Amino acid sequence: MVKKKMLTSVAIVKGKNGKDLNEVRRMMGELFALIGPAAQIIPPNSRVLIKPNLTVEENLWEKGILTGPVFMQALVEEVQKANPAEVIIAEAIAIGLNTKKAFAANGYEEVARATGARLMDLYDGEFEEIKTPEGGILKSVQVAKEVLQADFFINAPVLKTHFASTLTAAMKNLKGTTTYEEKKRFHYLGLNKAIAELNAVLKPHLIVVDGLVAAEGDGPVWGTPVGLNLLLAGTDAVAVDTIAARIMGIDPTEVLALCLAQSMGYGVWDEKEIQIRGQSIAEVQRPFIRACAPLQVDLGQIRVVDGEACDACRNGLRIALGRLQAAGGSLEKLPGMNISLGPKGSLPESPSGIVLPLGNCQNQYQHLPNYVPGCPPPAFLVVDQLREILGERRKFGPKKDYIME
Repeated sequence: MVKKKMLTSVAIVKGKNGKDLNEVRRMMGELFALIGPAAQIIPPNSRVLIKPNLTVEENLWEKGILTGPVFMQALVEEVQKANPAEVIIAEAIAIGLNTKKAFAANGYEEVARATGARLMDLYDGEFEEIKTPEGGILKSVQVAKEVLQADFFINAPVLKTHFASTLTAAMKNLKGTTTYEEKKRFHYLGLNKAIAELNAVLKPHLIVVDGLVAAEGDGPVWGTPVGLNLLLAGTDAVAVDTIAARIMGIDPTEVLALCLAQSMGYGVWDEKEIQIRGQSIAEVQRPFIRACAPLQVDLGQIRVVDGEACDACRNGLRIALGRLQAAGGSLEKLPGMNISLGPKGSLPESPSGIVLPLGNCQNQYQHLPNYVPGCPPPAFLVVDQLREILGERRKFGPKKDYIME
């Protein structure tokens, strides 16, 4: 018997002004007409949970860094056409940051007042341990009970490039359903592998992507806004991210999480099995600049030993130096330093100055005081180590909290 191919759909809608609420309402209505009217796909009296990507505490939605309030209000209003019992907008943002501040800074309190939706900080609730695929790095993962118990779960990411995962959209946004400790574990064990394993067991009912104001370049926080005026929707995260990559001019085979999903045997990645509804990829495609600038450190007192490091490690170091400077830190005040990264990077036997080994590929140096763990090492953790070297206070807590077995 010939096995019937599994088809899935991804809807694409292009508009003219992604900051105009009435225009986005029109686009959202068109999007749901393509994937199925809300009243047909969302059971009546459902408890609907929408999970955006808020990332930071600052007002950055107009820079494409997080899911915008205009998008969210239009999405909630469309969902309410199904007469749900309740609509909840829920998030648990990045390590060391405050979800409630992110809601307030980015217009979500106004969205809640306008629509009657309830804002929820997932960190305030309980988490449940769910098993992940055998043979993986996680074994199990703590996910917010509110997400698991929702009658209808909508994943609502923003579309942008990312220095560690090439792009961030549907798959990576699920990391925001986990605890602070799980997020630390993801970064330590292997970010993209952990994301792929989480997506194998956590399946939203619907994905709606905010591509109204997207971001390119040094995402997830330092990107440059792109007025894409685009919405995407589908029910399969792998298919949605595959099409998102094509729209951004990125070959899906360059996105590690997508490749890992394929090797694990879930999701629809074969583009012949993805039906495009609405605009075609060709009509909306816009190549994005990636977070892939060469690693150049033009400070005479710093020597970088690049032992065939991956781009994620290189970009993480480059972005960390930029973030330190943007936060008022003077790179010129950094002492003489040897920075090593990559599987073949080695420190001199008798180095002059401070040594800074970066990433799990350098774990032979984990006994050294400035070693920064992670795969890749998070840029925020590298910045914290540089702050410590400068005699300043760390922002994200003791480094020992990020070293996990």
